[in-house]
Amino acid sequence: MYLVAVNLENTREMAVTQAVPGRPVRIGRKPESLPEEPVDTLRITWNDRLVSRNHCEAVRGEGDVLTLKRLPALTGRSTPNALHSNVRLRDRHSLPDPVELHLGGSAIIGAKGNTAIYWLKSLRDLDAEIERYHRELDEAKVDFEEAPSTRQDYDEVEQLDEYSLRLQLKLLQRELPQQVLSGWTDEEDLFTRAAIFLENALPGQKGVTAVFIAVEKDEDGVSFEILNPDPNTRADFRPSMTLVSRLNFTKPNPADIRIWSSKDNNRIFTADSLGGKIDWVAIIPVARLDESAAIYRDASRRPVYLYVETRQASETAAAAFVPFLRLISSLVASLLSARADQKMQDQMAAYFSPGLRKVLRIRDQSELEPAMVDCTVMFADRRGHSRLLELAKSDEEILDRLEENQRVVGLITEEVFRSSGVVTDFAGDGALGLWGWPNFGDQNRDHALAAVEAAEAIIRRLARHVVYEEKPNRHMAAVRIGISSGRMAVGKTGPTQQWHISVFGSVANLGARLERIAKEFRVPVLISDETYQRIKGIGGRNFRQLCLIRPAGFEESYPIHELVFPREMGGSGVTEEDAKTYERALNHFNHEQWDDAIDLLDTLPEEDPAAYWLRGKALAFRKMPPPAGWAGEIQSLSK
Repeated sequence: MYLVAVNLENTREMAVTQAVPGRPVRIGRKPESLPEEPVDTLRITWNDRLVSRNHCEAVRGEGDVLTLKRLPALTGRSTPNALHSNVRLRDRHSLPDPVELHLGGSAIIGAKGNTAIYWLKSLRDLDAEIERYHRELDEAKVDFEEAPSTRQDYDEVEQLDEYSLRLQLKLLQRELPQQVLSGWTDEEDLFTRAAIFLENALPGQKGVTAVFIAVEKDEDGVSFEILNPDPNTRADFRPSMTLVSRLNFTKPNPADIRIWSSKDNNRIFTADSLGGKIDWVAIIPVARLDESAAIYRDASRRPVYLYVETRQASETAAAAFVPFLRLISSLVASLLSARADQKMQDQMAAYFSPGLRKVLRIRDQSELEPAMVDCTVMFADRRGHSRLLELAKSDEEILDRLEENQRVVGLITEEVFRSSGVVTDFAGDGALGLWGWPNFGDQNRDHALAAVEAAEAIIRRLARHVVYEEKPNRHMAAVRIGISSGRMAVGKTGPTQQWHISVFGSVANLGARLERIAKEFRVPVLISDETYQRIKGIGGRNFRQLCLIRPAGFEESYPIHELVFPREMGGSGVTEEDAKTYERALNHFNHEQWDDAIDLLDTLPEEDPAAYWLRGKALAFRKMPPPAGWAGEIQSLSK
């Protein structure tokens, strides 16, 4: 048999013991016993001021009946609170002392207490008893739920007594700037400062509690989180869930102020955390006062409200301070919004050029949310940087190479910004550029051309960083670039405090693969066929189609094109005539005419890396032909 004490405010808090026949169990916050005294103890560890240090004693008798009896009061202290029936608050009644409990029976300490004592055969029975108690509480709220709520425009309170008005002005002029507006470090600190300020600001009222709560509707109803660890808030504080549930969660309204007072309701609604009747409660949205303002939301996108409740306050005095409370909540919202805007600007500096940031300041930030967009992506990676770091022989050499790599990545970023692009990510060796997002209309129609122009500028500016390598017997560019165009998912991802821009979809993945495939061909820039089709014939650039390739992880194959650069810049340097010869060889290759393809490829310069690569594939296929139905595609293993 089990004797269980439970905190009904938080049923995870409990104390359990097994009652031995004839051996007393002393119950209280700090139950005492003499060293040789044959008695057990059951300690209430949670904060319940209605429970005395040595409150009562339980003795298991014959027939499994448990007798509960209050202990005598200590010197100078009042008699411990009586035991009451374990039912909803308004139906409770005092139980005669001593109280006899049969198995399954229970009692509550104090008329408005939260600590219940259960006498159970099995601990599995506890869940059913707790469920029964909460079901009765829900039934008790029906009358309040169905009663019409009072709506009043508290911005138009007709009369404020002179004392209240002067006090508010004093608080706003002196205490508010010092206690709340300056020196706060983060959201939690600001909420805590504002709550403490309000708890000390409302005159002639006792038991004031002010908290900032984030609320949301879930499968189990309404949930909340207190956002300020206010040292003045009682540990057992819990907002009125009945009042919170009246908020509009579908379309939160910044002007939706909810007020409850005992004067307005015939049936008294209580908050057990106060240990008595609440005279006045207000829930005020944390929002700026301008008409276009929305309710401030926390990092989890939950609307935030200021919740204030008091005891022993007149309705007139309370109503007079609603405009004051709303002003404070709006100031908090303004401070948080200003910091969020600054964080947004700081974060955008890593992604957007100054010109784009200027445009974004005056536009709706929702344009940064994820969406399907037609755009062009560029993956640029520093060639051989990881290997150079591995070969470094000292700390100074490692740091020097890291510093040099930062300059290269900075140069890539400059050219992306210069061409009105966006940097969506930084890797240790390079960056990811994007054009066509955010979509501001006609200015983004030529995003494929802008991306290619940026790639050209990057290769030109890094020409002095080319390295001669003996094995291919040619100069190699400092970076590899892959470019792809088409529809992809783009937008902000991650939490509000640390969001970043991401790209998703096969088009973006193809761009990443092209950067890696450029390593196979030993050329600086590869572009997708979609990008090529959008820019061919513009600007007199030289391209050549290299092959039909199936990137690693892809089910489909794609034509890919080389953007030709001079050899001194690390490019293949092929002439227009050489490019045509290569493409004729590629046509023979695609029709499985291996000898004809090899003969043509042999006429191309030895320094042409693509010709060397394709010749190797032709030799391999001549030895082991591809399966029937082959359409010319070549599998790449580069990721």
